[in-house]
Amino acid sequence: MKLKFWQRKVDEDDELSDDAAVSEFEMPPGHHLGFGTRLRAKWEGYDDPVEYYLLQLEIDVYAEWLRKMRVWLSRPVEPELAELDLDEEIGRWPPERIKLYDKLFDHGIMIPGGHEYALELAKPLALDETLSCLEIGARLGGVARLLADRLGVWVTAFEQDGELALLGMDRSVHAGVQKRVPVQTFDPAEPELRKGYFNVVYSFGELFKVPGKEAFLGEVAETLREQGQILFTDYVLTRDLDDNALAQWAKLEGDELYPWTAQEYKSRLGQLKFDIRIAKDESETHLVHIKKAWMTMLSDIQKSGLDPDVMDYIVPEMEMWMNRVKMLENGSLAFYRFYATIN
Repeated sequence: MKLKFWQRKVDEDDELSDDAAVSEFEMPPGHHLGFGTRLRAKWEGYDDPVEYYLLQLEIDVYAEWLRKMRVWLSRPVEPELAELDLDEEIGRWPPERIKLYDKLFDHGIMIPGGHEYALELAKPLALDETLSCLEIGARLGGVARLLADRLGVWVTAFEQDGELALLGMDRSVHAGVQKRVPVQTFDPAEPELRKGYFNVVYSFGELFKVPGKEAFLGEVAETLREQGQILFTDYVLTRDLDDNALAQWAKLEGDELYPWTAQEYKSRLGQLKFDIRIAKDESETHLVHIKKAWMTMLSDIQKSGLDPDVMDYIVPEMEMWMNRVKMLENGSLAFYRFYATIN
């Protein structure tokens, strides 16, 4: 029998006690866990009210960062960043660049194929409201919110880019799903994943930007519960790239890159005792999705034009995506889908 959202992880014998000694989380010094917070935590389906309280603090921090970023973006003159104490990453994703991606792919879904492909990829997972998921490389959190909305799951969305995570959390807040789909920054070198916590870990096309994948995948295996599932797509090398070719690719991506081969993924998953159910080259499907998105975009521009501010971002974004197309078509890259379970 499926549980209602207010019954998530809550046993009938649980009590709203003032005793928080059993919590695995620590309250910040000087903070108090009131009865109202405990009651709301219980209602939202949290076993541990301290975990709920800490999440609210994090949401408050995101809201403050968003306020500062909006002030910065609205200023007619160059701001003094020290005055606003902004993260140095802010500015990579101004509203015009986000608008471009919203138009290029489904709104908030920053992957080729949009909503339909994301839901198709998720089919083997048999997701429902009893499951908790972790997304790696969530970008704006669009996929996570889609799965939460359509399938009822709880998704913790991790994104390396601090600005994208901030904007993604803003979208979750506006959608009223900041508790079901929190979008958070993370450091893949020190992911700090809770052991035996998630039913599912998934990632769509972002692991090639994660360094130290051998150790990272070990952390992923440990965060899964019994019968846990892992699903991911990624760009994989089909032959060695020299330093110049890798540097050129990274320059167009605007990130450091750490691509693996499909065999490296298979070997590491095998070492971690995963049962690999799917390891499939989906390059042709991926190419169709990329080309269709850009052809539709260019056709719309010819018919009705586009905001000049948005147009400023088309050339670099197109160069990045067309480079991916070139590498997929010349055989130096492939786009793979992996699905595996762990006992």
